[in-house]
Amino acid sequence: MSQNHYQAVQYAKLRVQLYHVAPFFVLQTLAEATNGITLMSPTVYEIWDALSKWAPPGLAESWDNIGLQVGDPNAPVQRLIVALDATEDVLEAAAERQAQMVLTHHPLLFRPVSSLDTSKQLPRLLAGFLRKNIALAAAHTNLDSAVGGVSDLLADALELFNVKPLHTSEPDPPSVGLGRIGDLSNSCKLSEIMYKISSMLRNPGLLVVGHPEQMITRVALCGGSGSDLWPMAVNEDADLFLSAEIKHHIAREAEQMGKAIIDAGHFYTEWPVVPVLAEYMRQQASDKGWGLKVDIFDDERSPFGIWINGNAKDGEFVPGSRPSLNK
Repeated sequence: MSQNHYQAVQYAKLRVQLYHVAPFFVLQTLAEATNGITLMSPTVYEIWDALSKWAPPGLAESWDNIGLQVGDPNAPVQRLIVALDATEDVLEAAAERQAQMVLTHHPLLFRPVSSLDTSKQLPRLLAGFLRKNIALAAAHTNLDSAVGGVSDLLADALELFNVKPLHTSEPDPPSVGLGRIGDLSNSCKLSEIMYKISSMLRNPGLLVVGHPEQMITRVALCGGSGSDLWPMAVNEDADLFLSAEIKHHIAREAEQMGKAIIDAGHFYTEWPVVPVLAEYMRQQASDKGWGLKVDIFDDERSPFGIWINGNAKDGEFVPGSRPSLNK
């Protein structure tokens, strides 16, 4: 990742923070900056190419399916919708806002499609994108591994220092790779980190291995499903592993080793990259003189709710929510 693109990512993160503080000011400034100027619309390919400067396709894992999923790479785009997942709701919102492209983190086409029977969910959704002439692209593990990507955002939110990837692959530079490992400036109790993570990710139901009073100094993390990185976290002598979809045998192993694990949910640990991705694309549009509006699909929530106090009499259901990385 070049210095210019690193600065663009940092600027995007700052813009996200400013938006939470003064959204009207930010939007008004953007409107004034482009008032009366006719700008060229980028193509689907040009949008993907701009994103590839931050999250190069070569960083994607071999099993991943990133890039253009549906649509014409040469089609012009005036409005782009950014979301974590490609869903019926996202497609409907894109159509209502007259967007020509949707950019997601998770690929819609992840496994082979054996039939285009539109009575089934996936073919029906694909047909919807084609019918409405809306292109769809995904930046998945390339965005996980990139500097300023999914795991870096979590490391920044926890204010870790001496941060480096948990897993790197040759010939990638040492600054990129899956997961992150770093140190807290001051050791603290697991309970304090649990509270911070639950608050900043707005997840009311963390799964936790460890005792609330145990002290944490070194933290390994991976946004999304991170069980495969557990051995690397152990090798790096992490006191805590923050991730999602942790397997039972790994949780048991951590318990026996006296290590802590926080499973904060796949959606919650990855969604924070969405506003940063949107701001990055806005900055690219500004730098390149594109006539491109970039929207976040802001009604996206975790598919999982939490049932608290499982007694049918007095239990409480807490629906899935959406994270925030405001510190």
